[in-house]
Amino acid sequence: MAHLQTHMNIGVILPDQLPQAPLPTIWLLHGLGENGTCWPTRTTIENLALNYQVAIIMPNVDRSFYMDEVNGLPYWTYFTKELMPEMQHLLPLSSHRDSNFVIGNSMGGFGALKLGFSHPELFSYIAALSPVINLTDIIPIMPDVKRVFGEKIPEDYLQNLAREAKTDDLKTIKWYRTIGENDFLKPANDQFTHFMTKYQIDDNYHVSPGNHDWLFWEKEIQKVLAWLPLKRNA
Repeated sequence: MAHLQTHMNIGVILPDQLPQAPLPTIWLLHGLGENGTCWPTRTTIENLALNYQVAIIMPNVDRSFYMDEVNGLPYWTYFTKELMPEMQHLLPLSSHRDSNFVIGNSMGGFGALKLGFSHPELFSYIAALSPVINLTDIIPIMPDVKRVFGEKIPEDYLQNLAREAKTDDLKTIKWYRTIGENDFLKPANDQFTHFMTKYQIDDNYHVSPGNHDWLFWEKEIQKVLAWLPLKRNA
């Protein structure tokens, strides 16, 4: 990969029988301390993909928070400028906005929201499972935080991205956000709902029993795929 100057592993799930038309695509983002292999090993995402006849691309961005790291590698540029167009070139993936969806958990939920706010022209549905909203929440669990963000953790990072975007563009996206009742990120997510409401963006915020773990995300990913505009196999 040119931007990272290293080889990268990318998880891909495709239907057994490829249709004539390009496939709708889910860009499935991993959380902190995980990589692109976590979703198929921790959940039933492969069976879900087959049920809905959708392509799923699972990139690996290390611990970067989907950022161009201040003291590291440009993972955001890699994802947006290289990974997406290259995958759409190599595989039968639709490049149409209406057929591209982003789902992420925890750090990946942050990445999903960031992609929605930064590139509303590329995606029509954004789903964030237990997303990091307030970056100061990660300081106790991320000793390498300065490598990514430098000396100062950005405040209201996602909110500022939303403010910089055209509200009408953000309203064209369908948003979904979910959090467990006992998740340590719930307070920040509750507050984020007030922000989204202020900007008249309906992000379908759901609070359900659960914690910040794969038991919760396995249940929620099933709900998210049912929510997406995909046809389920009979």
